[in-house]
Amino acid sequence: MGRKKKRVAAKVWCYYCDREFEDEKILVQHQKAMHFKCHVCHKKLSTARGTVIHVLQLHKETVSKVPNAKPGRESTNIEIYGMEVIPHDVLAAHYDEDDPSKLAKVEIQSSQLGGSPVPGTLGIGVPPPPTLGAMRPVWKRAW
Repeated sequence: MGRKKKRVAAKVWCYYCDREFEDEKILVQHQKAMHFKCHVCHKKLSTARGTVIHVLQLHKETVSKVPNAKPGRESTNIEIYGMEVIPHDVLAAHYDEDDPSKLAKVEIQSSQLGGSPVPGTLGIGVPPPPTLGAMRPVWKRAW
């Protein structure tokens, strides 16, 4: 039995500040510390939207932009977590490539963190929602 060869993956990078990282766990730690941290109590949150809600509910203040972000990327409306849900045009501009197969490698690699992937990020189409008449029956458990 031989050793498994490690697959060389593309570097991951922060959507907000373009800083590159070796793996996505370190990227998520960076985003929590630099971009999703409450400016009042210094709590580290997972997303920009989570930070906005936290600051509004607990501190009664409004946050209108992501701190330490490049101009044009400080919007709190996009739910960025690691490399997930980064717009394709930003991915293509960062990698200077128009080949969608290379962009898909980055997205597939980034979803291997664990947890459930965001629909549509793997390049796989999301099935349409079922109509009301076509719902599957719900079975009760017999205890």
